[in-house]
Amino acid sequence: MLTINTARLLDDLAALAHIGATPDGGVSRPALSAADVEGRAWFHLRVESDGLEFRQDGAGNLSAVLPCDNPSAKTLLFGSHLDTVLNGGRYDGALGTLAALESLRAIRDAGLKLPVHLEAISFTDEEGEVVGLLGSQAIAGRLTPEMLEQPRGGRDKLEAGMQRLGLTPQSILSARRDPQTLAAFVELHIEQGARLEESGMDIGVVTAIVGIRSFWLRFVGQAAHAGTMPMPRRADALWGAAAFVESARSRVIADFSPGVMNCGLISARPGAFNIVPGEVRLALEFRHASDQQLDEMESVLLGQARRSASDFHLALEIEPAGSVSPAPLDERVIIAIETAAQVCGLRHTRLLSFAGHDTQAMSAITPSAMLFVPSVGGISHNPREFTQPRDVVNGANVLLNTVLELAGAF
Repeated sequence: MLTINTARLLDDLAALAHIGATPDGGVSRPALSAADVEGRAWFHLRVESDGLEFRQDGAGNLSAVLPCDNPSAKTLLFGSHLDTVLNGGRYDGALGTLAALESLRAIRDAGLKLPVHLEAISFTDEEGEVVGLLGSQAIAGRLTPEMLEQPRGGRDKLEAGMQRLGLTPQSILSARRDPQTLAAFVELHIEQGARLEESGMDIGVVTAIVGIRSFWLRFVGQAAHAGTMPMPRRADALWGAAAFVESARSRVIADFSPGVMNCGLISARPGAFNIVPGEVRLALEFRHASDQQLDEMESVLLGQARRSASDFHLALEIEPAGSVSPAPLDERVIIAIETAAQVCGLRHTRLLSFAGHDTQAMSAITPSAMLFVPSVGGISHNPREFTQPRDVVNGANVLLNTVLELAGAF
């Protein structure tokens, strides 16, 4: 069994964590920021000092490439991202990118000749500082000029970031890859949850990345004097919204596990101690692995919202607020990960990813799958994010052997 150089990988993770380091032990390298530029420069230097070929495409995606002898061979892609959320942790994204780089070095050092080009990639703006999954969506051909005209992070921020990296909207859109040139894509990532840790498993093999649907719910009642309006006669919009939140939570736990729902934003108007709320606006989001499950959740949850409104004598307005389609992952790549985990002697289990990842975009154009390693306490997007060194190494070795398995399979 081929293995990675443990010290080299751990040293890389420690060195990268200094770039954008925060006083509380976290890391802030938001995409297209000055810290992101510094992290990119570090990666570029690391790739070239290792004697590998460095590439940057029109979307700012960074790659280390180990070409094979056949120029017309397909490319096997694997990697993740270097950007972080504000005051995040040192493993989210960085682990998958640096483990991919280390896998290339291990294969080169072993003198292996494979029938595919190998490319360890770091995608631009996975975290969505300006455009979520910008780099992987660009490669997949899923970005549009409209998405760059109205990025969720703001046009000014995007323009400043493009200037730092020497990008243009035209160059970003030109980064699309021909699916016929790709063999597969694999991504190693920390779990960002506690399922592996709690079950004592070493590796999670991701079978799908869940879809997301979002709605604005507006409960409309009657504002009134909070002292003089008798309780039984109130049309309190907040009571209706609160009843919905509790009933929705109970239904999802009972009927849709492991699906999840969230109400992360709520506002009441007029908004005063002494006025019965006449209107409440509530953000609803729910996630599951298939369109069928999402359809069922939508029917149940919106039906529950209508019942809560009726029970409290309220009107209800429902406004769709966006959706992300589920991304079922490729069975052949999943099996390759499981085979690699077995070769490495590691316990593994299949599970869903409830967070979005670059694999979501890549799965639309090439066979793709992910593997997770445990996150201590399930903590992520936080300075306390931590994965044990043994799990870092386990994940990297499974990634390496997955690449070898796939290289032989395609």
